[in-house]
Amino acid sequence: MPTPVSRRIVLTDFDGTLADRGDVPRAHREAIEKARAAGHVVMLSTGRALCMLTREVQGLFDGVISGAGAVVDIDGERLCDHTMPPAIARRCVEVLDGYGVGFALEARDALYTTPKTAEMMRARLSDHGRAPQNAAEVLSALRTPESLIGPTFAKISVWGSPVPMETLVEQIDPSLRPLPNSIAADDTHAGELQLRDVDKADGLRLAAAHLGIDVAETIAIGDGMNDLGMLEAAGTAVAIEGGAPALLEHADLVVPGPGGNGFALALDRLDLY
Repeated sequence: MPTPVSRRIVLTDFDGTLADRGDVPRAHREAIEKARAAGHVVMLSTGRALCMLTREVQGLFDGVISGAGAVVDIDGERLCDHTMPPAIARRCVEVLDGYGVGFALEARDALYTTPKTAEMMRARLSDHGRAPQNAAEVLSALRTPESLIGPTFAKISVWGSPVPMETLVEQIDPSLRPLPNSIAADDTHAGELQLRDVDKADGLRLAAAHLGIDVAETIAIGDGMNDLGMLEAAGTAVAIEGGAPALLEHADLVVPGPGGNGFALALDRLDLY
């Protein structure tokens, strides 16, 4: 099929935007196929490490931005692969170990953690009532090395911290930023730690430059705070109903979540096919 007059890049978040607990609705799969057949570029832009995505999911797209902007892959070519500097990585492990919290170092090809945290993750992911569809990929990616000082990684997930994530950043290094996640108990803190200068927005700009497409022709779709920079950078911002207030305020279009086939609805309303 001929390339459209205005070729666009669609970048979509995964959890809560494209998929519900790892399940991509048929309508969303079909929307991706139709947009690509119309000549557009469709990319996944997720906070997940690459090892947490099934090959089937990766195969739906022209490219994947993983680790919330740390790694950018397009058509089999790796455009960037950011990791934390060794000194900051070491400090992260020392501070988190000092608090005795559960944490996982998210690398491109593995999730490094302690035996205790690995056991907790296996228990969660073995609960068939709560486990996402990609549980097998997450479990197979778990590694429990003798020491967590040494592996290279881009991001850290934290559970059960007795202090707020902002306090952890203060004690580790100001070059980090805390981001929320949805796995916090009432009496503890949870979230993610990532370098401040790594963002999904950077992946968007890099992809656009690589493909020779103006950033004004990009469409970003997301529901969480790690999507905010991407939506701000995109030519068209699409937020998910019930998403972070900052995203809703910035959105050009608001659509339902995966249960309401919002991704497919957005592409249809934006005349991508």
